[in-house]
Amino acid sequence: MIKQFEQDLRIALAFMTRIPVPYPMDQEGKPTSRSLAEASWSFPLIGILVGFISATVLVISFYLSLPLYVCALLAIIASILSTGALHEDGLADVADGFGGSHDPERKLEIMKDSRVGSYGVLALGISVLMRTLLLGSLLSLAQLSPLGADNYQWAILIQIFAIYISAHMIGRGLAPLMMSHLPLAKKSGMAATAAKPKLRSSYGSLLLTMVFLFLFLPPLSVLIVLVSNVLMVLFLSWLTMRQIGGYTGDVLGTAVQLCEIVTYLALLSYIA
Repeated sequence: MIKQFEQDLRIALAFMTRIPVPYPMDQEGKPTSRSLAEASWSFPLIGILVGFISATVLVISFYLSLPLYVCALLAIIASILSTGALHEDGLADVADGFGGSHDPERKLEIMKDSRVGSYGVLALGISVLMRTLLLGSLLSLAQLSPLGADNYQWAILIQIFAIYISAHMIGRGLAPLMMSHLPLAKKSGMAATAAKPKLRSSYGSLLLTMVFLFLFLPPLSVLIVLVSNVLMVLFLSWLTMRQIGGYTGDVLGTAVQLCEIVTYLALLSYIA
């Protein structure tokens, strides 16, 4: 059981981050036969790790008295470097494909193209801009704490730290549900290689996400975050079925990006 846990975590780390980890081997010294789909229950843990790394950059930048939006941008850059821009690449490909043709097969061809078109550039720019503005707005809550109230400022920063990690976790936690409930749009690519997870893996990912959300956030905030993100994922699932008839790895990357933005928006609206 512990060996399986370690293998799944290393598989997910190898696929979803740039963190150098040796690929797990079986008892005969060969690469393990376990697939990314079987390891999908651990996706939320990858989100927590990526979120922790970039949230640490966020807080350190804040205490170095850098401008709020510079702090936010540095944190976003840290998350991009941690994942090798995996999800940003997916968002750009989906934007290019969905906006570039009316034919589903042609959309998939465009999404496979390594070049980034105008829709992709716009989507990336909007994503980075929105995350920077929303994170900067969250940080402003700590900056506006009463003069000399260090404990109050620390409490706000800890909450922002938790929100940031939650935003990185929830999209990765919901992605396996899309994998298990939607058909594959094509027979090649990362999503096809990963295969479809069993329901116990995808719902295990959801359960793990909910457990950590309740550890990180107040109950009402958890409800707001879950409802808003589930609605977003349902909409994206409907849209992707209409556009290309199923999901790809790029669609999952898009879901991760959108969930992060939706989480910030939902919680900022609630706080305001």
